[in-house]
Amino acid sequence: MRCPRCSHDNREHANFCDKCGQNLRRDRPSTEAKSRDAAPGLAPAAERKYVTALFSDLSGYTAITERLDPEQVKELTGKIFTGVKEILAKYEGFIERVMGDGVLAFFGIPQSHEDDPIRAVHATMEIHDLGKDLSPHYDSWIGAPLSMHSGINTGLVVTADS
Repeated sequence: MRCPRCSHDNREHANFCDKCGQNLRRDRPSTEAKSRDAAPGLAPAAERKYVTALFSDLSGYTAITERLDPEQVKELTGKIFTGVKEILAKYEGFIERVMGDGVLAFFGIPQSHEDDPIRAVHATMEIHDLGKDLSPHYDSWIGAPLSMHSGINTGLVVTADS
């Protein structure tokens, strides 16, 4: 089955693309839609699910802020976060918060996919590539190559709307 997003040739009965994580079976209702429709007007019950967390930040941010004007820091972080948000949206990651030079995102909230950890890894690789791609423009400003640090963890959580 060919992926509509990246054209990767997947196994015939695959649910998700092995390369980009695209849902290949859009005709199946999600568990999120089922739980939302089950009790209209009521808050969803707590749910146990596996979630993958991704945290990524700019390497050497403190030193960078000491070398640059605030406008330059704003330009640099703006370009990074614009790219990071696009990458996370592509892999259906949920941005929990952006803080300083870092972003915390979850895969599996609000909607779970069987390949959420793989999506997080692909997103992380693209975030690191983003840093490498932006580096030539900003190397002369910061005096070092631009790079990102990231961490990924998957585990069981309990979710509920408060």
